[in-house]
Amino acid sequence: MRKLYEFLTSLDLGIWLVTGVMLFIGIGSFVAKEGSAINDVPLFIWLTQAPPAETWWLWVTVAILALLALNTVLCSIESLRAKWQRGSFLIRIAPQVMHLGFLLIVLAHLFSAYGGFKDGGPLPEGGAFNFPDGSRLELVRLDARIGPMGMPLDFSGSLRHLTPGGVITGTFSPNHPYFYQGFGVYLKNVEIMPAKTALVEIHREPGAGVALAGALLFTVANLMLIWLRRGRRAGSANEKAPEELQTSEA
Repeated sequence: MRKLYEFLTSLDLGIWLVTGVMLFIGIGSFVAKEGSAINDVPLFIWLTQAPPAETWWLWVTVAILALLALNTVLCSIESLRAKWQRGSFLIRIAPQVMHLGFLLIVLAHLFSAYGGFKDGGPLPEGGAFNFPDGSRLELVRLDARIGPMGMPLDFSGSLRHLTPGGVITGTFSPNHPYFYQGFGVYLKNVEIMPAKTALVEIHREPGAGVALAGALLFTVANLMLIWLRRGRRAGSANEKAPEELQTSEA
């Protein structure tokens, strides 16, 4: 058991696991067939419904990521146990904050892969669709500014949402989606002829907030380490300068 624990906590294992993740994701880019629904539905739905010949590489990647997460947790525990009484607090804690950020990002992807929602398609002006709670969102009006080449330069839509709590009015446009109970309704494009039609995407990403928190922790920890190492180098340079001066005088 001791040898197994040492193997799971080794840095070499972490490096090999990261290499494995990159390798199998690279393989997956060639295995995935044209027209694959991997980007159109939540990940776990695609994994369970697509043929094994298309999904095997991602199952392997998920297994490697699980081992990498375990390796990260165990490495953090061992690092804290070995270095807790040595060095400054920031030097001890910064790598662990980075590890926590990575784990939160992995957890966020699991949340979205399991509980996410993706749908969409053409929605004509005056059309509507229903949310899972039974509320109905109507596209009341679609506005578009057409350029000289006949392509839309700017476009937006007016919405009316019939919810159990009453009627909500709103708008959406590119980079300004309409949000409702964790769902985002995105306006991707418009067609003017033969009838005004919007290309709409509806997403629900339950892991988005956790992913943002993980990314912020990871970034802050990296900046902290850079700042601490620069301080160390500056301190070492200041210590060497008097010694070099004494040597030259001698």
